[in-house]
Amino acid sequence: MATQMKKTKLATAVATAVVGLGLSAAANAVVVVGGDNGWEVSFDGNINAFYVQGNNDPGYSGLGLNAPVSRTDAGHVGQSGFGTNDGEGGFTPANSVDTSRITSGFLPAFFSFNVKSPTVNGMTGTARFSFAPQITNGNTKNQLYSAPPLAGGLSSGIQGSSIDMREVLVNLQGGFGTVSFGRTLSIFGRQAILKDMTLFGVGVANGQGGAVTAGRIGRGYTYPNFNARFSYKTPNFSGFQGEFGIFDPSIEQLNGGGGLLDETQIPRFEGELTFTQAFSGGSVQGWVDGLYQEIKNSNNHGQDRVVVGGWGVGAEAKMSGFGLTGYYYNGNGLGRSLQFVGGNDCNSTVVVGGTTFAAGSHCEAADNFGYYVQGTYTFNGKTKVGISYGESNEDAFADSILLASSNAGEMQMRDVKLSMWTVGVYHDVNSWLKVIAEYSNAKNDFGRNIITNANGAQTESDTFSVGSFFFW
Repeated sequence: MATQMKKTKLATAVATAVVGLGLSAAANAVVVVGGDNGWEVSFDGNINAFYVQGNNDPGYSGLGLNAPVSRTDAGHVGQSGFGTNDGEGGFTPANSVDTSRITSGFLPAFFSFNVKSPTVNGMTGTARFSFAPQITNGNTKNQLYSAPPLAGGLSSGIQGSSIDMREVLVNLQGGFGTVSFGRTLSIFGRQAILKDMTLFGVGVANGQGGAVTAGRIGRGYTYPNFNARFSYKTPNFSGFQGEFGIFDPSIEQLNGGGGLLDETQIPRFEGELTFTQAFSGGSVQGWVDGLYQEIKNSNNHGQDRVVVGGWGVGAEAKMSGFGLTGYYYNGNGLGRSLQFVGGNDCNSTVVVGGTTFAAGSHCEAADNFGYYVQGTYTFNGKTKVGISYGESNEDAFADSILLASSNAGEMQMRDVKLSMWTVGVYHDVNSWLKVIAEYSNAKNDFGRNIITNANGAQTESDTFSVGSFFFW
């Protein structure tokens, strides 16, 4: 077997990092090992690290999954956001907090292994495994996590560092299009992520927690995650291409934590239609995407199903170094930041007008919508400067029966807006090294409670970061 070292431009090296988000191919790999029988094995990846300096208001959480609450105890009347679980594996602080961290960015590191088959009867098969470690430890200097049973349910690894198995994927390509099966990034919302400039930056920082940062999640799009699916992508027809898939369905992670929406009788459906056109000095791409899934309560078959659905539309134009990107989505039950987290709610046992409603007999999906806009300019093909703004909105659950649901008074009955604007500089030092500097201001706005009339609250975070990517 012979080894071939390929020298690529940074655009190709960057694509190898985007592979971890499910859209690149083994052909972008830097190192390819081939044999006379037509099989090829290749490797690609990245390592990145950022210095992150941030200031968070009391009660702030990066993904906006919790609402600050007003304190009425002696000595704290009128204060908000006292220490409470933030739903993200950490706690919101009672006071404003300055943080200084060295972490992975929005993307973790990647090491990916690719296999390409010989072409037989016009069909070629490719397979991919992507390991995604992150450099960030928990910020306790010598906190060790043992394997079970000593761990007590905690993951193995030193100080919380972890390896995320993001992709296990097969593509069968030919004149018929591409049939794909395995685990990769879901379709709905993925283009919005891949075109977001904070993909190679930090965006919303992780504060005192570990792992990767949040980028623009929940502040212009909802995060789809990596999921098992079968999908079909059409051939390219004069710039038009579609992809449609059936996905392993998700249960709803309720705001109240009850876990009542847990029956998935049919798979989740997701799809995307794109149009791409290149012209002298630039290109334009537009897309529409969508998602549909039904969920029921296995303990109460009399309950109507809850439908989680959404659609989005976006476009990107590039010309003479300038770039403009926009995306808008709308749906119900999606969740304000992470898909299928907190976008639906169900009642606990409650008596209304003399009628007793069993737990989970009434469930409701919140309305969601959001958008982001982004403008960039690239100097000499190497240095990109950009500014972007985005927000995600979730309307309050309207039905008074939900008052009996846990946590409803503080969370479910409020309109919520999560927003962020970012300025960034992204410089390609050479074909394998990239340096980045970003500043982001994020706000979480929780409106007045529509049932209890409790006051609303706003929390804010400022984040400055500098870092670098090494690609191969």
